[in-house]
Amino acid sequence: MKRFTFLPLEIFYGFLILWIYSLINWEPGYRLLISLIFFTLLYAFRRASIPYRDTLKNSGEIYLSPVHGVVESILRDTTNWEDMPPCYEVRISIGGWDEKGLYLPTAGEATYLKANQGKKIRRGATSQNFYLPMIEMAHTDLILTSKNQTKTLMRFIDCKYGQRPTIWLKSGDRGRGAACFGNYPFGGTLIIYLPQNSDILVFEKERVVPGQTVIAALKDVK
Repeated sequence: MKRFTFLPLEIFYGFLILWIYSLINWEPGYRLLISLIFFTLLYAFRRASIPYRDTLKNSGEIYLSPVHGVVESILRDTTNWEDMPPCYEVRISIGGWDEKGLYLPTAGEATYLKANQGKKIRRGATSQNFYLPMIEMAHTDLILTSKNQTKTLMRFIDCKYGQRPTIWLKSGDRGRGAACFGNYPFGGTLIIYLPQNSDILVFEKERVVPGQTVIAALKDVK
């Protein structure tokens, strides 16, 4: 099923059973209603068709959006990525209906992956809510090391009304840009940390699309 839809399994099978039951036992009007609801959910949580886009460039590489969502804030000189010098921070909110999979923003290797329990935060919460000590927040960290050995961090912060992201990658796995690596049931918040010498190419309140929207140009760091 992961090849076609990211609707959570319990909801998918629950509606599938209800839909089959309605076809056998209910009146035509109710059958139509259940069918419309079921297939609307399947469409809303469909796996997006993401075209391949080469992310490696002569002067560095481009960093594509890994999710469907809206840019909520862009900060410079943030130090919220532990053990790293100040960097750029791009915060993206992923709506419950925007969840169509997670896609690698650039070709590279997953060099760190860890999930942490803690407090869930609404995607529409004010900015200060996202700067609690990391140990207190429910989040998943994924560090991607690109072919040019540039490290970037994707921090998925769980939403009160969502679930923890499902990530198929493991530490050491490699993939090309725009390859699907998981899903985020009912969305949440993604904070991306990028090297300070990056050129940020999005603006606040911009809607981003995987494989199409360029978040930043990463300069080649020797």
